[in-house]
Amino acid sequence: MAELPFSVSNVSHRALGKLIQLQFGPDFTLRLKPAEASSLSFAFVAVRDGISPEREIYMSPLASDASFTGLVDEDGITILTPSGPLPLDWPQVTMLASTLAAVI
Repeated sequence: MAELPFSVSNVSHRALGKLIQLQFGPDFTLRLKPAEASSLSFAFVAVRDGISPEREIYMSPLASDASFTGLVDEDGITILTPSGPLPLDWPQVTMLASTLAAVI
């Protein structure tokens, strides 16, 4: 199996408590509160399954300096990162949604 272009891990913040760290490549890291990670996971599933007609997923996580933007098309979701667009196909989106849901 090919290496996934993202990683998800639990981290702790002394004031905010449990956070989920979402890393896309070497230069784009987001830290999400559990509720934010849950919302993002649900959004991925909703656009994947055609439940939501949204073509863009945007989030400005409380514990991150960066924001998340994902552009939805028929092939998957393209994550906008500082080093350029990172396309995720639907199986990768499904894995990301499942991984986020599992660490909450």
